[in-house]
Amino acid sequence: MNRLKVLATVALLTAGLGTASAAVAADPPPAKAEAAAPAWGKLLSSDRKLAYPLDKPEVVVGTDPASGVVLHDNSVSPQHAKLVYKDGAVTIEDLGSKGGTLVAGTSLKKGKPFRIVQPVEIDVGAVTLYFEWGERPALLPPSQKATPGKQKAAPAKSKSPVGVKKKASPK
Repeated sequence: MNRLKVLATVALLTAGLGTASAAVAADPPPAKAEAAAPAWGKLLSSDRKLAYPLDKPEVVVGTDPASGVVLHDNSVSPQHAKLVYKDGAVTIEDLGSKGGTLVAGTSLKKGKPFRIVQPVEIDVGAVTLYFEWGERPALLPPSQKATPGKQKAAPAKSKSPVGVKKKASPK
């Protein structure tokens, strides 16, 4: 545990404000040595003081140090939940955690991804996080993507303006 975490934990315990697990909810996001891909989303701590950028296609949340978002709480499993960004859509899935994962109060089941369509509260065990969108490219659904080199033909121009009736030709 680094010096800052120890000091924060000791200060909170001394003040009688909580337990060690509540004092240190998550590791701060790692410092970025090089320019990373734009984050498609972010997870915010319950006090909204810490933001964890989501900039990889799959981000695991858990206590495992290899997780993309590392939380320090006894109610969180090593690999608790996974957020996936694919084709402009975000899903979250519980990875068989013991503490459970809730999205907007709805309990997730292992193997059943839940699509996130708006900013939402996510409970990972007893830890509450908030999902917010980051920079999202404007994507068309795969069925509507433009094909290079092929463009739709412009609609044919009408010979008479809309709403103007042609004169009847004399017989």
